[in-house]
Amino acid sequence: MSESQENVLTDHAYDGIQEYDNPMPGWWVWSFIITIAFAFPYWAWYHLADGHSLHDEYDASVVAAELLAPKLDESKEAMLGYLDNPDVLARGAERFAATCAACHFADGGGLVGPNMCDDNYIHIKEITDFMAVIRTGVLEKGMAPYEGILRQQEIVQVAAYMASLRGTKPSNPKEPQGDVIPPWR
Repeated sequence: MSESQENVLTDHAYDGIQEYDNPMPGWWVWSFIITIAFAFPYWAWYHLADGHSLHDEYDASVVAAELLAPKLDESKEAMLGYLDNPDVLARGAERFAATCAACHFADGGGLVGPNMCDDNYIHIKEITDFMAVIRTGVLEKGMAPYEGILRQQEIVQVAAYMASLRGTKPSNPKEPQGDVIPPWR
């Protein structure tokens, strides 16, 4: 291009400033056109066809992690053994604090939910019942089911931790509710 073609001023001015009418570089224009052309098949593949989204990748990684995570035994003997396992109880305490403490209070003394520290239980007859109550919830009492929210391993850990609270002394315990249940052991 000649000097006269490159430095042609436009007819309009903004605040007394005039601009040169220089065209965009060709490589930039073609990059823009290619980007727009690429956007249509990309959108079609990921929104209309089988393209995997980030959610799909996350779900696949969760499934893979669950397959690798060992399942904890849910028998009565195993549950009694977990009461002496500090690792299981520590993990159960963490999950209990995150999901259960709002209703059962941090020390298990009961707030909206029942006291977990005394010998009286409403829906628990033996130690393995904790897992069933956690999984299915108690809708008439306001407890949501946690199956699908907590993994199997977490349910067993929380159940073991809740069973370990029996006999502890909470700071402000709720009145006993339900039937007196014999000791776990």
